Amino acid sequence: MRIQFIILILITNFAFGQEKVKIDQNVIEYEIKDKFNRFDDIGNPKNDFESLKIQFKSNSDLEIKNSYSSGFTGTDISFKINKNLEIIETKYNYWTDVIDLDNTRTYKVKNVKLTLNQNPFKKINGLRGNYVLEIQHFYNDSLTKTDTFKGKFKTFKGADKTSVDYLWALEQNKIFYGIINENGVYLRPDKMPSLKSNYKLLTEKIKPIKGYIPKRLRAFVVINKNGRIEREPFRLTGEFGHLDSETQNQVKELLIKYTEWYPACENKKEVKSQIPIAIGTE
Repeated sequence: MRIQFIILILITNFAFGQEKVKIDQNVIEYEIKDKFNRFDDIGNPKNDFESLKIQFKSNSDLEIKNSYSSGFTGTDISFKINKNLEIIETKYNYWTDVIDLDNTRTYKVKNVKLTLNQNPFKKINGLRGNYVLEIQHFYNDSLTKTDTFKGKFKTFKGADKTSVDYLWALEQNKIFYGIINENGVYLRPDKMPSLKSNYKLLTEKIKPIKGYIPKRLRAFVVINKNGRIEREPFRLTGEFGHLDSETQNQVKELLIKYTEWYPACENKKEVKSQIPIAIGTE
């Protein structure tokens, strides 16, 4: 979380005068992976963090905010536009929780290209857009570099939560926030899996395997929502990890066949998870 005593790196505003927002119904699709940073209002389920906020500041001004936070660093970007679709203010801010009392870093947005799929003063639901910012970095008032930031956003408020678009964004946000990995495996579920079966039969089956068998079986495995070990990804570690591949495969198949698990749970629902296991073989 953002700590209150954080020394925020200073924001520099840039007024764009008559710079206009471009309206393009075919603005870049949101539900693809590309070089544009994603922002939407499907929050992080762990802390309700929303990276997109749209607010009417007055009858004539609208503000679109994009935010990202890792807990230690973050980026805040906002656009203020009027009813004539003129960009009247843009803010860019990068912050960190590292305290820097002697130096000041500031940023100036030199140029902006903002494209929306519709006029937000007529309709907010379904609003999406993308932008390219040219940002100047200053350190103690000296220009150090100029770089480009690309972003895209979409509001899902009022959207069908069973729709393909909504489910895609929800899944991508879970990956982005470290809740699941690319294979849908929960990394830190509310309740971790635990062994349900007695592993006595497993050890009896392992002992006759030809060759040296260590006293403890260690592995990283994926437990599916049915409480079974999946074949992949599967990695034997410790002394078992140094055995020949044939022996490892035999142990792997026995472990899958002769163990049963209480699966992990997230929001009281069974989910797939990955855990390290250690089982005695004697």
